[in-house]
Amino acid sequence: MGTYRSGGDDLIAKYAQSKTFTSVSEFGRFLHTIDPSRSAEAWRLKIMRWKKRTGTDMKIDQPPPVTSMEVYYDKESDCYISVIEGRNELMKVDGDTHRKMKRAYSDDGSNMTSTEIARNFAVPEDWVKAYIKQNKWSHAMDIFTDEEIKMRSIEDLVDDAVVEKRRNVVQAAERKRWNAITREADKYRLLRETLLDEFSELAIEPYKAPKLFTMTKADNPYALVISPTDLHYGKGAWEDETGESYNLETAQHRLFKQTKALIDRLPGRPDKIVIGTGSDWFHVDNDLGHTTKGTPQDMAASPARILRDGCHLARQHIEMLAKVAPVEVVFMRGNHDRHSSLALMLYLQAVYENSDRVSITHNLQERQYMMWGNNLLGFTHGDGVRGTDLPSVMAKEARSGWGACEHHTWFHGHLHHIKQTEKGGCMVIQLPSLAGHDRWHYRKGYTLNRAGLMAHLVDKELGVIGSLFAPVE
Repeated sequence: MGTYRSGGDDLIAKYAQSKTFTSVSEFGRFLHTIDPSRSAEAWRLKIMRWKKRTGTDMKIDQPPPVTSMEVYYDKESDCYISVIEGRNELMKVDGDTHRKMKRAYSDDGSNMTSTEIARNFAVPEDWVKAYIKQNKWSHAMDIFTDEEIKMRSIEDLVDDAVVEKRRNVVQAAERKRWNAITREADKYRLLRETLLDEFSELAIEPYKAPKLFTMTKADNPYALVISPTDLHYGKGAWEDETGESYNLETAQHRLFKQTKALIDRLPGRPDKIVIGTGSDWFHVDNDLGHTTKGTPQDMAASPARILRDGCHLARQHIEMLAKVAPVEVVFMRGNHDRHSSLALMLYLQAVYENSDRVSITHNLQERQYMMWGNNLLGFTHGDGVRGTDLPSVMAKEARSGWGACEHHTWFHGHLHHIKQTEKGGCMVIQLPSLAGHDRWHYRKGYTLNRAGLMAHLVDKELGVIGSLFAPVE
């Protein structure tokens, strides 16, 4: 529309009777859109002068919009009357609904949000927000209206407040219980998706006793402790970025090659082999590819494949060692795989349920203890209690074994390099890792640790008498 530039009377006369406006100010704003050379206020003044000069009136058949008013309570009809800001109409809310909404919004009531109130009272949320503002409600207010306080006795109000408080306590407890149920359901769903559904593909075969390796019996009875801690199965590293490649195939190759190298160096067949497993056997602990605490990791495969193939790999490794001597598996749950190592334990329990050559220690504790002759052996990942504090922890947690045995030894991983200390009559052996370096280790400079696998010979009477190390070439 073109811009008019005239005295303006013609525009006023043209639209004064052809359109309906709620006020002179609205008419002025309308004319300003047609001829913006005059402000809306200038148009309003010109319209007023035109009306006075000509005696002509414009069409105004609606009252000016009401933008605010105090909330009025009509005792006779028990309703609250107000005008919601932005709405050109009176709003009537029955007293019962008004009081329930106030209680619902108050902290001493149900502490609902405006969204929850809109859903529970079946009204638009924008209306609820405007009504809350109009009534000057806040969450910190009490649950009673001014009219209730005036009309009811103090004793009655106190009793009502106590009942309301009790109801809210029950509701809060119920919400907490329901939230806990929901969390457990989510955990079960995740366990089913990543464990039960994936494990169904493994087709667990009936256990068959392995054919033993040819080996002479040792002159003196000893146990072999071999713990492939910190394998980090599923870790992904690119050689161009970290200086070496590490993937599923690399982890499997190193595990079997270094284990075979240790077996070939044994002085004779041991009475038993103790395998400390778990202990960051897996690199990730959930479907997102995170550690137990939620740290994202570089992966060589999907989390589901890492879990499935990692369980199968642990079974193959156990069966390899079961060809040497009876095997006892002890779990050391790591900081990367605290939950996945539990799944591994359950899987191996199912596989070796009817085996007389492989036993799985079912224990969910962070620290495991076992006795072998004159030895008390402890196993833990190493991310919890510091190595220097482990002897005193063993003395307290396994006091009967501590007193019955002359030799006390801890085995732990976590730090990926070999270290051996002795304190308070207890030897603490820190084990190496077979894993390669990922980007994080490379950037931190943790690339000097020599990867490999260790085995320790524990004489039944004399304690740890030797160790073997099979380094990764």
